[in-house]
Amino acid sequence: MGIKKRFLGFYYIVLERIKQLIGKKRLIRLYSIFSLRRLIEIAYMLALLFLFAGIINALLEGQYYSDYTIVPSFRIQSLVETFLNLFAIIIGTSGIYLMYLGGRRTGAKKAPSLYVISGLTVLIISVLIWLFIIGVKGG
Repeated sequence: MGIKKRFLGFYYIVLERIKQLIGKKRLIRLYSIFSLRRLIEIAYMLALLFLFAGIINALLEGQYYSDYTIVPSFRIQSLVETFLNLFAIIIGTSGIYLMYLGGRRTGAKKAPSLYVISGLTVLIISVLIWLFIIGVKGG
């Protein structure tokens, strides 16, 4: 219960300082963007992304192989490799989101195809990063 009180106290202090800096009217628009629920959702997504990238494996076993950028083994992962994986996951997710936006847009004729093409390009770049990592690891 103490962690929640401290987090909420910090949250309200930050919002008060933002209100003093930018004014009350603009802060009302920021409340919808940075509500407590939205901040918790962002924290959950970041935690999941770090877990998907393999942060636990890198912290447990990768510290002994700090001289390698990418450890040539499928069992061990370094911290640099974890952040490369995180980067590839974020790029791939943004590519899928761009393709999703292309399917939703129905106003202009060229805009949906540009979203889909750019999303597919970003997704292919993400897959190429993954293939590079797998190639260096020995696959």
